[in-house]
Amino acid sequence: MDIFQPFGDDNTKRPVFIVCFGGGFVFGDRTMGDIQALAIQMAKRGYVTAAIDYRLGMNIFDEGAALRAVYRALQDGRSAIRYFRANAEALKIDPNQIFIGGHSAGAFIALQNAYLDKESERPAATRNTSYRWGAWLGTRRYNLPDQGCLDCAGDNRHVSGKANAVVSLSGAVGFLEHIEGNNDIPNVMFHSKDDIVVSYNEAQPFNNFSFLVVGFDLPVAYGSNPINNRVQQVNAPAQFYSYNKRGHDVHVDGLINSALGRGNLHSDIVPRISQYLYDTRLKPAGYNISGTSVVNLMAENTQTYTLDASEGSKVLWELEGGKIIKQTGQEVTIRWYTSGEHRLKATPIGTNDARGTTISVPVLVLGKSTGLDASLQMYPNPSARTLKVKLNEASVNQIQAVIYNERGQAIYQGLLQKQGRQFNINVLNLPIGKYYLKIQQNGKVLHKTFLKD
Repeated sequence: MDIFQPFGDDNTKRPVFIVCFGGGFVFGDRTMGDIQALAIQMAKRGYVTAAIDYRLGMNIFDEGAALRAVYRALQDGRSAIRYFRANAEALKIDPNQIFIGGHSAGAFIALQNAYLDKESERPAATRNTSYRWGAWLGTRRYNLPDQGCLDCAGDNRHVSGKANAVVSLSGAVGFLEHIEGNNDIPNVMFHSKDDIVVSYNEAQPFNNFSFLVVGFDLPVAYGSNPINNRVQQVNAPAQFYSYNKRGHDVHVDGLINSALGRGNLHSDIVPRISQYLYDTRLKPAGYNISGTSVVNLMAENTQTYTLDASEGSKVLWELEGGKIIKQTGQEVTIRWYTSGEHRLKATPIGTNDARGTTISVPVLVLGKSTGLDASLQMYPNPSARTLKVKLNEASVNQIQAVIYNERGQAIYQGLLQKQGRQFNINVLNLPIGKYYLKIQQNGKVLHKTFLKD
């Protein structure tokens, strides 16, 4: 393999992307232009990448031999994954973020890694086989040995060779039933409808011109379209990018570049691969921020908050109206000093420096009431239908009222006119619970607490 690393990157938990060349399991190697270009461009996005070789050999006149060729290459792809997983610390990679992809035959390797992942799913032809094969060139008896388990070729057999996600460029599978459901690993596919080598739908590879070859006998392969139909049926994680006029080299820009094996990739390929792997595997999840949502400056203005996030994630906290005085792991202690409505934000950051979605919660900081006074407090409290507020300031005929729930969320705000000697607030539709009322008038503020029953 040729390994590429992002220059100047001191991260010790980088993701890995392994790239497999195409060539019908007959020709090709890791130096092909499109494969090198894909490996280099992904390395520039922060991946450790590897362009690998695998064993070749394909008998187009024998279905069983073709299945053995694919299985042999699948084993070699898994061996490459095991190399990285077993040497994760030395290579400064994350053993739980190893992806494999490829074009054509290389995509077959990637897709079988995703779906042919159990000993029970091995084709019968990969086991001990003895049979007589006949074609127009004559007959021959084959005595073929068992090819062994999925991880029985290569070194580092103490770790798994299954990837954490796969990328398919014009690939196919031999058995749709191997696609099982939401426990399958993520898969992103690219395929063009005018592919005449590996069918977009269901056919033997090279089906468009196989009639020219006497004795041609390759197994039927299911392209990206039936794969996509199957993953939707069983709710397996996958994304499909379908094209109309890109031919078999769906990732290479231009027929001449395709014919000459150049690495001129279409501009959408690497960004779409990178985005899919980021969204499904690298992006750390942040679920919720726990902690006090209503703070009283006159009581306890120092509070601790915790982000429920993916294991091992660091957290970037952002806020106004307060100061971080301590941060440990996914927990932060904040001293609030400014009254008002604030938002506390937390962004999880994965071990590979990938940023997750920012989580934001409201924090209502109550300060000392300034200028307004409720002579009779609020009544009735608890209130079931109408909350009445009477102010000492008889001259105040209009106020701005805001009601907050216990999570500090503003659930009602309105401009109220005095009715008789008081202000009436309809709380009939509020759920039972505790609420906070803010009354404001010309810069003067009054904070009160009430119950809804």
